[in-house]
Amino acid sequence: MKNVDYIRMAFRNIWRSKLRSALTIFAVVIGATSVTIMLTLVFSIKGFFTQQFEANGTLQQVAVSPQSGVTDYNSIANSGGGNNCGAGTCTKLTDALVTKITALPHVVGVTRATSSLPFAAIVFSGKPYTLQGVAAYDANGIITNNIVAGRDINATDQSGVVTVPSIYADKWGYKNNYKALVGQQIELETQGFYSGVGATIQKPNTSGPNNPPSPSNQQAPTYIKATVVGISSNGGGGGGGGQSNAVRVPLPWARLMEEQQMYQQTPGSQGGQNCGSRGQCQPAQPQFTLVVTNNLDQNGYDALTVKVDSATNANGVASSIRKLGVGAASAQSFIKSQLAIFNVIGLVLGGIGGIALAVAAVGVVNTMVMAILERTREIGVMRAVGAKRSTVSRLFTIEASVLGFLGGVIGLLIGYVLILVANPIINKQLKLNSIHTSNIINLPIWLILSVIGVTTLIGMLAGLYPARRAAKLDPVEALHYE
Repeated sequence: MKNVDYIRMAFRNIWRSKLRSALTIFAVVIGATSVTIMLTLVFSIKGFFTQQFEANGTLQQVAVSPQSGVTDYNSIANSGGGNNCGAGTCTKLTDALVTKITALPHVVGVTRATSSLPFAAIVFSGKPYTLQGVAAYDANGIITNNIVAGRDINATDQSGVVTVPSIYADKWGYKNNYKALVGQQIELETQGFYSGVGATIQKPNTSGPNNPPSPSNQQAPTYIKATVVGISSNGGGGGGGGQSNAVRVPLPWARLMEEQQMYQQTPGSQGGQNCGSRGQCQPAQPQFTLVVTNNLDQNGYDALTVKVDSATNANGVASSIRKLGVGAASAQSFIKSQLAIFNVIGLVLGGIGGIALAVAAVGVVNTMVMAILERTREIGVMRAVGAKRSTVSRLFTIEASVLGFLGGVIGLLIGYVLILVANPIINKQLKLNSIHTSNIINLPIWLILSVIGVTTLIGMLAGLYPARRAAKLDPVEALHYE
């Protein structure tokens, strides 16, 4: 007999026992659908996760923290590094260090970032809103915002412009019309101790020369005006710049915001006051001078983001940077740890689907055993007219394989329909979160072939015992079977 004859007979025998065959196939369908849906979700989300990193060039980035020994990319990228270190555990991220890192092999560029700017609220249309943070980093393309309207801050911007996350635009009534917010004015309300650009520094009162008051660090809040040039999606532009939902300002402007201005009494004036207190001379009028320091110069940047020429060199560059006394981690280490979690989830969910397929295999065995009992005389006739044992065995094995094949195909079709239903729902949620990606759940070809292959193989293996049993039947006894 030809293989096509075996297959034709298998379909005919399955059709003869419609109800029993349908129930057996249904058991396989449950397992195939479970495996299809579970693994499709896991691998689609895994692919989406990796794609997001590839799209923004994160795979070629190394995050640098002032804390030595830090090797977790996610903690550096989301916290902006931070300068809250114990004694001897931090190295200032200075321009001199940036120069050293830039000179390392395979380094393309470095972005400096600060996210500790002293602001308390963002004001729009006269109403203050809670501020999640204000960040700034070099506009050199290494860290980028996912801009949904307007433009990102560029290298020519020096001051007076900001990009705001869509979370604020939504609160301000621009949820479905982000473009209308571009060009609008906002104000950044500073904290009480702010004394940077725009702050009015009161000169100390010199009345009472014998005991002049000390200059106060407490300032009234300053309101800094800025123009919105772009709206970023929520979670975009984190990188090494700190909070991902922070308002972004140009780094040159941030440097001016980090200034500390304070009036201090001049040393000569202080000496005159001292001699006056001893009665040795006429006390001089106290003299004060405005002293300006900068937090970035004193404390360094919060974090650095280094771009390398190839993702394969990221780990090596991170290792070289750590030798300079700072913490460094490549995005690849973070991605691998996350993908390992997805792999574990995939194994667990695949195992659950595998249990369903194992139950379905028991059903196939039961169906084929019942088929042998019902067709014992038929088997006897086949053997009497010259059919070999291998022919009988192959016939039942192929019939069991067809049951598995049909179950796999139908399970895949059901899974595909569920994916078609799920994608629009997921697309809507992504759009609400300003993520401009669609149809992330996809059924890969390799999974289609794997599911059909596995269910067919399970059917074939489940049919081996019944097939051998049928092949061993004695033709004479089979012909007398009632």
